[in-house]
This record gives sequence, structure tokens and C-alpha cells, in this order.
Amino acid sequence: MLQPPLRARRYRFQMPRNVRNPLLAALACLLALVPLAVAAYSFGPLKSVDLRVLLQLERESGPLYRLAAVLVNLGDLGALLLLGAVAAALGLWFGRRREAVAALVVVAGANLTTQALKTTLEHARDKAWEHGVELPWPNSFPSGHTTAAAAIAVALLLVVPAAYRPTAAVIGSLLTAAVGLSVVVLAWHYPSDVLGGLLVVGAWGFAAVAYLRLRADRDGARRARAMPEVGLEPTSPQGQSILSRSRMPIPPLRRGAAREL
Repeated sequence: MLQPPLRARRYRFQMPRNVRNPLLAALACLLALVPLAVAAYSFGPLKSVDLRVLLQLERESGPLYRLAAVLVNLGDLGALLLLGAVAAALGLWFGRRREAVAALVVVAGANLTTQALKTTLEHARDKAWEHGVELPWPNSFPSGHTTAAAAIAVALLLVVPAAYRPTAAVIGSLLTAAVGLSVVVLAWHYPSDVLGGLLVVGAWGFAAVAYLRLRADRDGARRARAMPEVGLEPTSPQGQSILSRSRMPIPPLRRGAAREL
């Protein structure tokens, strides 16, 4: 009996879900940054809310002003370099060299992006003499200090193992919140500037997560292909142990697989 000829297979690049999701999140941060910048400079209602929140939080003296003047230094260049070196050292300490490099790329990339946006979008949003107070400079969007603090927070999450990430998340959140609130209290930035800095870091951070997961999947696939050459099966206990180290999805263990060894 004659069989119909087989159709040629169509090969399509299928991105794993664990890579696609953070990549989409990075794209969402970039897309959200555009309307935020436009609204912060041109949309009257948002400009009004932005200014109102700034005037409510701004302090020119008192305990809150003094505290903000100290905490804001955590977003300076010196603190950024020091904390970035600490994050890289932690990555090396835990044997996560790839993650340490990715963390440094996030810190450098996010801060360079923010500085480029500050120069490109430099424009005064409000006239200080109309409100009788000192207002942020024309190049305040996005907030460089907030970008620096949030980038360090993301770097910490990248370099530590999963068991330490809740602690790293708390430390990073406190650092970012302290710096982000301080720059508003000191009238260095509008609240929208702080949000813009977070979106910049979010884009770089999610992109780094997507890259790390893609590389981990490829490493795991390469190890799985090499297992039969050394007499191992991916579904065996030893094979599953090796795949788990590469963070590959572990195939289910077949019944009697242990007896096949």
C-alpha cells in the first residue's frame, strides 16, 4: 500500500515561557516609559498631581529633611560603585559568575540609559516663581538616584541563590524606597521622575532575567544531549540531579528507571 509523502516539517523558533514572560515584562516597562514621559511634561492633569504631591512632601528643614539628606547619599555615584562591587563579590562568592556579570550590566545599562534620557528630555515643567518654592531642575526625568538604588536592588536579587532572595528583596526594597522618597522630600525630583527611574531599571532587570534563563536552558539541553555518551539517561536519578543544577525542566522519572542503570 502506497503511503502519501511526508510533509516537510516547518521549523519555528519557539521561545520558552520562562524566557518569554520576563522579556515581555521588559518590553512593557519600555512602552510604559514613553507615555509617562509625555504625560509628565505635557499632560496637564498629571503635571498638576505631580506638583501637588511634590509640594506636600517637600521639606526645607526639620527631622525629615535631615534624614532625607542622609539617605539620598545611598544613590550617589560613590555608593553606586561600592554597592555594585559588593553585589558582584556576592555573585562570585556564591559561584554565580554569569549572574554577577548580568548584575553589573544592569547597573551600568540602567544608569547610562537614565543619563541619556535626562539629557534628551531636559525641559522645565513648572516655573518656580509661580509657586514660591524651589522645584526640580529641568533634567530631572528620570531620577538618577532612584535608578542607582533600584539597579543595586535588582543586582542583589540576581546574584544571590533563591534561598537568600527574600532577604535581598527586603533590603533592595528598603534601599529603593528610602532614596526614592528622599529625592522628593528634598525637591530634587517629581514623583513621576522616581517612577521613570523604576521603569528604566525594570526594563534592564527583566531583560537580564530572560537572558539568564535562556542561557540556563541551553546549558541544560547541552548536558542532556551529552548524558547518553557517558551512559546516563536524563530520566535517571543521576541525570535529574545534573539537570536540576542547570535549572532545566526535569523530565518525570519513569518506573523502573533506577533498575535500568
